[in-house]
Parts: sequence; structure tokens; C-alpha cells
Amino acid sequence: MHGRFAGLILVASTAALCAQGPTSWSIRDTPPALRPVVARADLVIASMHDSVLRELSAAFDEGGPELAIKSSHIESVELTHRLAREGVAAGRTSDRLRNPTNSAPAWAVALVKANAGRKTREVEGFTVDLGDRLGVIRPVAERGICANCHGPIEGLRLAVRAVLVDRYPADKAVGFAEGEIRGWFWVEMPKHPR
Repeated sequence: MHGRFAGLILVASTAALCAQGPTSWSIRDTPPALRPVVARADLVIASMHDSVLRELSAAFDEGGPELAIKSSHIESVELTHRLAREGVAAGRTSDRLRNPTNSAPAWAVALVKANAGRKTREVEGFTVDLGDRLGVIRPVAERGICANCHGPIEGLRLAVRAVLVDRYPADKAVGFAEGEIRGWFWVEMPKHPR
């Protein structure tokens, strides 16, 4: 009876693991053979991050947070289109979306949801085995400058609120606290470069 019971537990455990989807690891627990893929994905994430920061800083200097809201995606969209031509999918997402087109890819949905409200210092990121590809997702921290558009709604300038209502009527990307995970950069990188 004991052997049969253990067998049932093993079957149930395996079924539960399969139902959870693809294998995932924290960044630091990613198998050594996949770390070069993570390094390539991190280059993409750094490029996307730099692109967004450069664009936001320029718009902020030129016209404050209202202009930054209107231009915070142009360069990053161009970058993701270029990456797609190279066989790499990439984007930004959050548990509280401003733009519904930034929904997480299926492999990242549970990770984004499970880490909602956490501090970035607690979460390095994750990798997900997608067969011939590797998914890499890294958190984006809420910072002081971000609070101009993503902080508590009562702290946002009226002009910022008006732009958000006009451009993003279903906006949920507000109310973040400093250091909280505000969003994620994600990449689907081929395991073997072309």
C-alpha cells in the first residue's frame, strides 16, 4: 500500500508541475549552460532601458511629465521592431498596465502576478525555458522621477492626470511606491544565436 501511495503522490506532483507551465528559475539559479543566453538577453534589456531613459529624460527636460507620457514609447517600439527582425522578441509589461498592448507574454504572466507589490531589491529576475528559446524577465524599479507619472494618483499634477485620461483611459499604472516593482523588461532569446 505504501508503494502505491508514493506512486500516486509522484504522479500528482508531476501533473502539478506540468500544469504550471515551462520550467523557470531565478536568474541566479539559471543552469550554467544557459547563462550566455541570459547575458545576450541582458544586453537587449540594457538597450531597452537606456532607450526609454534617454527618451523620457529628453521629453521631461523639454516639456515636463506631460510630454514624457506622450513620448515614452517611440524609441523602444523602434528597438523592439528591429530586434524582431533578428529573431528576438522583447517588450515591457507590468501587473498594472498603462498601455494594454504591453500585456505580458504567456510565459511571464504568472511571474509578473506572483511578484506584484514586491521591492526590486528582493527580485533579481527570472528565466523560463521555452524549448529552443529562453525567456528572461527583469524588474523595473519605481524611482523618484517615475512618481511624476506612476506615483500615487493624488500626488500627480492635474495636467498629468488629464494626459493620462486622454491617452490611456484604462490606465492602471499609478500608485507605485519608491523601490517597488513598477514593471518588467522581458526578452525571448534564441538559445543558439543565428
